[in-house]
Parts: sequence; structure tokens; C-alpha cells
Amino acid sequence: MSTDFERLAAREQTLAGMVQHWRQRTDPNSIPGLVTSSTRRTRELSKSEVARLTGVSVKWYSKLENGETAQYSDGFLDRVAFTFRLTDAERLALYHHATGRAPAPRAAEPDAMAAMDADMQRLLDKMLPHPAYISDVAWNVVAHNNPSREMYPWVYQPNIMRWAFLYPGAREQLVNWKESWAVPFLAQIRTAAAQYPDNEQIKRLVKDIMEGCPEVPELWERHDFYEHPDGDIRHMRIPHGGPDPVPVRIMALTPMRDKQLRFIVAFHGV
Repeated sequence: MSTDFERLAAREQTLAGMVQHWRQRTDPNSIPGLVTSSTRRTRELSKSEVARLTGVSVKWYSKLENGETAQYSDGFLDRVAFTFRLTDAERLALYHHATGRAPAPRAAEPDAMAAMDADMQRLLDKMLPHPAYISDVAWNVVAHNNPSREMYPWVYQPNIMRWAFLYPGAREQLVNWKESWAVPFLAQIRTAAAQYPDNEQIKRLVKDIMEGCPEVPELWERHDFYEHPDGDIRHMRIPHGGPDPVPVRIMALTPMRDKQLRFIVAFHGV
């Protein structure tokens, strides 16, 4: 006869048990832009909040947490993994239990990865306490410092533009998402696409956000071009910062050793 411990251990290995555990361990205050009340009784995400952050109905998300068999898309599962900040091993377990297969591998552009070394990482770390990261020509984050991991969800994704356009939580964090962020981001992508017409990652990025974000096709028709955000001041909400946005000054640099890399440092509260 099974003991309570054995039944609990068995449940923790099921899809339902894992997903419920991941939701309950996630602190709502760690999700930028997710407004929480001081009178809130629980310190875990609700099902409705997870549904909102992953862009689905509560009913559809509940199917996953109940362990039901369904046609879960890779995009949905990746947004779930992102919302719960799953490790690579946990993401693998989520895919295997939900779909019976492993997720597609995530890899940054090889040339950009080759350009990174200990000196570049040390320079990032010298930017403390300010968040700083390096992205490649297709906006894959190839290196970052610790404040970036705390402040910027996209280091978990890890592609800035995919997060901004395909993850509903980005609209919670990026204040005035459409005009202050989406429009200049798309102008940057258009400029990079013109500058590197044969880059397959940029082509795939454009295709994916065109198909996955309903606002993009119309905004793309503006034909805006914008090379970099150096010196821009925009507003964001930050983890554990409450509902009030903070101004962020963006400083964009380029390492001389590889001019396709972007070295970004953000100064909050300026």
C-alpha cells in the first residue's frame, strides 16, 4: 500500500505535479510589471496570471497544469518555461512530459560566440551595479552580467527581439510598448536586414515576429530605419519595483574586435 510520501513523490514526476510546483515557487514580485498588492495572501503566481503572461486562456493553461494531453505548441511551452524561469533541464522535462520529445536546440550565432572571451566578460562585470549585456547582429544575448539576469527577462529567452514581440510579459515591463519600444525595435531590425541581407538568423527573426505578433505587419509598413538606441531614455518596470515605471538611459557601444556585436549598458533612474 502506497504511503502519502510515495504518492507525493510520484505526483512530482508527472506533468501536473511539475507545472504546479513551478508556478507555486515563482514569486509574483519577480515578474516585471506584474502589479501585486501588499494585501495579497499568497506569494505565488495565480493560474490567471500565468495565462496572461503566456498569452493563452486560463482554460488552456489549466489543461497543462492538470496534465491533460493536448497539442501544446513550442511557442506556448517556451513561454511557460520563460515565465517560470526554468533551467535547461527543467525545460527539457516540460517538453518530454507535455509532448513526448525534446525541444529544438537554442543556439546563438557561432561567430558571435567565438568573439566572446574572459576579457569581454570582465568588462561586462566592471559595469556593476548597472545591467550590461552583449548581443550579436541578430539580437541573441551572448553574454551578460548579474544585474542583467535580475533586471532583464530576455537573458532567459535569450533573444531580445523575440522576447519583446512574442512574449506577452514584455508588454507588462516595457512602458508604452508600441511607440517607445516596438516601433524603434522594428526600425533597428529593418536597418540590420538591409545591412546584412544574407543573414539567415535575421531573416528568420523577421518571419517569426511577422507571424507571431499581430501589430508587426502594420508597423513594418512604416518603413522606418534606426541604427541604434545609444542615449535613448525609455521607461520600464523592474522586478520587485512595484507598478511605477523607471526611466532607463540606454548606452550602446561596439567592440572594435567585432563590430557586429552590441555592448549595451543601462542606467536606471536617470
